[in-house]
Amino acid sequence: MIRDDAESVRLFIGVPLSLRSLRAVANAASDLKERSTSSNFDMRWVAPARYHITLAYLGWSKPEVVPAIQDVVGRALVGQKPFEMRCAELGAFPSLEKAQVLWVGAGDRMGELVGLAKKVSCACAELGFTFASREFHPHVTMARIKGEANLVKLAQESPAHVFSKSLVESLILYKSSVESDASEYEKIAHWSLGPPSE
Repeated sequence: MIRDDAESVRLFIGVPLSLRSLRAVANAASDLKERSTSSNFDMRWVAPARYHITLAYLGWSKPEVVPAIQDVVGRALVGQKPFEMRCAELGAFPSLEKAQVLWVGAGDRMGELVGLAKKVSCACAELGFTFASREFHPHVTMARIKGEANLVKLAQESPAHVFSKSLVESLILYKSSVESDASEYEKIAHWSLGPPSE
């Protein structure tokens, strides 16, 4: 959907991290930030309170579409069980050699997150939302780089990062706005996944 007036809001659906995972990713980001200070990279680090995994970026939308989003996504999630994931790899878009976004990936549960993202996207498509055709790669954004930077050495010098597990048991509909130079996220809807399998 396209922004066509000042009342439109920018929406996306994401997975929040557990408090333990959030702290682990924040600690890793702090270590990377300290070791990158000697470089000339212009890296803008994401505040830990904004860590999440985006499943579906909906873009500019009218606020009155929110109840419909709640309904179609809620129906799509019927029977969806919670599952554990672990952030466990460092990477960058488009590559570590020409990094513009530094992230930590979702490790061995990528398949479950891809499947969940597909459910959410297909549900929202019923309302007219469209999505990029590129491959979905679940990740938590740690930093954005002005221009681009070669972060291969920084990543190679990092210890093998194995972060605390997160139980994926809920999804959040976020409203994104830009305050100063950073994005602010407001939670405006919530879906709980079903009880774990016996």
